[in-house]
Parts: sequence; C-alpha cells; structure tokens
Amino acid sequence: MKTVYFATSNAAKVANANAALKPFGITVKQAKIELAESRAEDPAEIALEKAKQAYKKFKKPLLVEDSGFFINALGGFPMTHIKFSLKTLGIDGVLKAMRGAKDRSCEWRLSLAYVYAPGKTKSFTFVEKGVIAPSPRPVNRETMSDYWRLYVPKMLDAKNTKALSDMTDAEMAEWGEYFYEHSHFRQLGRWLASR
Repeated sequence: MKTVYFATSNAAKVANANAALKPFGITVKQAKIELAESRAEDPAEIALEKAKQAYKKFKKPLLVEDSGFFINALGGFPMTHIKFSLKTLGIDGVLKAMRGAKDRSCEWRLSLAYVYAPGKTKSFTFVEKGVIAPSPRPVNRETMSDYWRLYVPKMLDAKNTKALSDMTDAEMAEWGEYFYEHSHFRQLGRWLASR
C-alpha cells in the first residue's frame, strides 16, 4: 500500500481522500502543517502554491486541496473566498445580489496539487456544474457549507431541483458515487496507478 500525506487540518477531508484512493492501493495520512493563506482566486493556483510550501517543510510526497464556488451572474463571486462571503453576505445576501439575474448557473471547482519530489508536481481539478436555487433550501443532513442550501447539482440529472442540503439519502448516495468516481482524488489515483 502506498502512503501519501494530506496537508490539512480537516480530518473529514482526509477520510474522503482515503475513501476515493483506497481502490488504487493508496492510504492517506494527515499532515498538520501551518501554511500561509493565499489571496489567489483560482483554487488550482492556491493548492499548488500551498503544496510546494508544505513539501519544503515536510519533505515527503503530499497533497493539498483547495476549492472555489463560482456564480456566473456575479462575475464568478465568491470564487475561493467562500468562508468570507458567508461571513459577510451570507446566502441571503448572495440571493439578494442575484435578484433579477436570468443566468443562475454556477460551479464548484475542487483542485488538488500533489508534490512527490523537489520540483515535481501534478495538479487535478474536478468541476461540478449546477444552478443557484431561487431561495434557501431546507437542511435534511449535515452540510459542508451553507452554499449547499443554494447549490442544485445538475451533473447527474438536468431536471434535478433539489439542493445538496435537501436531497434524500438515496439521492445523496447517488451524487456521492458520481463525485467519488470523477473527483480530483480519483484523477490522482488513476494517474498514480498508471505510473
């Protein structure tokens, strides 16, 4: 079994990475490393910058993840500033800013940077497209972000009207299977398996 380290303070992210990479014979272990926060708006750029920074400190193959939420009608806002946008505007403020917008399309971008030797890096990005709900949806499950109350995924079913927060267990399981199969972690696993 190959071991890679994940530079993150979030144990749930490590569990997700382990679930996605286990079929490739890869175990993921957490590496708690203090990293400087980037102000970039592209999650791939942030992940790569932080991965290089972490590798200099840790000196073992490791990965770093970053994500962004992009709303087309708002010029891509909030991009990688998800927590800041929720703290300042909240989802009600986002909906107010979108009032009258015909284009409700949006996407999550989840990026992963892997550094496996000095100067040797590989990046992967998973993009999931959806739309912004007209109003906040109920919360029927634990959510990773308040944006889950607004984000209606369209990748599995173009007619879906449920946000991630109010999907049934069966719908969430189907979405989870799709996510794991196409995720940035699976992209990494396939790349490592091909080497």
